[in-house]
Amino acid sequence: MRRVILFSVILILVGIMSDEACGGEDVWCSVFMPGWGQVRAGHYGRASMFIGAEIVSLTALVVTDIQYNRAVDQYERAKVYYEQATYIGDAVSEYNSMCEHWDSADDFYGYRRTALYAAIGVWAVNVVDMILSDETEEPPLSLSLRPGGFLVSGSISF
Repeated sequence: MRRVILFSVILILVGIMSDEACGGEDVWCSVFMPGWGQVRAGHYGRASMFIGAEIVSLTALVVTDIQYNRAVDQYERAKVYYEQATYIGDAVSEYNSMCEHWDSADDFYGYRRTALYAAIGVWAVNVVDMILSDETEEPPLSLSLRPGGFLVSGSISF
């Protein structure tokens, strides 16, 4: 069911992006890297927001995935020690350790899913923002290279 929904969302996005009125090339840039299309269109504030949010959510995803895998490994080790215990005190201790690592792995699993959904949400809002913003803004500053140096100029519009 999830694959059908994902496939239909992709088809809808491709159908929307095929329209030339929405600046198709900038939209595709945003599809591949959140914020890139906004930079190309001159929306630097939104671009930095999307790039920063995507970096934060992907970093959180990587960190929580590493912590989840460590907690699962610790759970597996505690389970082996529990199964090999011959003394009741050792079995109780290893069982408590096993339960503790299970709870920790369960918590990190939830954090990992939250970070994944945040990354997907940032990507989706980024693409929708690029589709809905049809105007391109002129950058407030321009840089021109000259034989003797460079010229930085700005413009003010009302």
